[in-house]
Amino acid sequence: MPHDNVRHAAARTARELSDAFKAHGCTVQVVPQGPVDGQMFLFIDDALTGYEAQLLTAALAAYTAPPPRCDECQAIKRDRAKAVRDGNREMAMKVATAMGVHQRVSHG
Repeated sequence: MPHDNVRHAAARTARELSDAFKAHGCTVQVVPQGPVDGQMFLFIDDALTGYEAQLLTAALAAYTAPPPRCDECQAIKRDRAKAVRDGNREMAMKVATAMGVHQRVSHG
């Protein structure tokens, strides 16, 4: 699935933030939700104390995100999405093959 990497990153981030808060005696409830348009978000129900805000800031600063996708990967994904939207199965298969070749050659 295209959002698996985002979901894994979101789950890892949620776990890291949860661990950071719990280590300092804070109560944490993680409610899993899918990413919106490929973006991760954090929702906090209650107002944070200054201490909790510092913990959150430190945890976010310590988080290292995976490297961004390369420009060619993004272009290939856009082309495939367009082919699928347009119902052009032949083009979608060609673009999927192009992605496989690109992955082996460029990210191998």
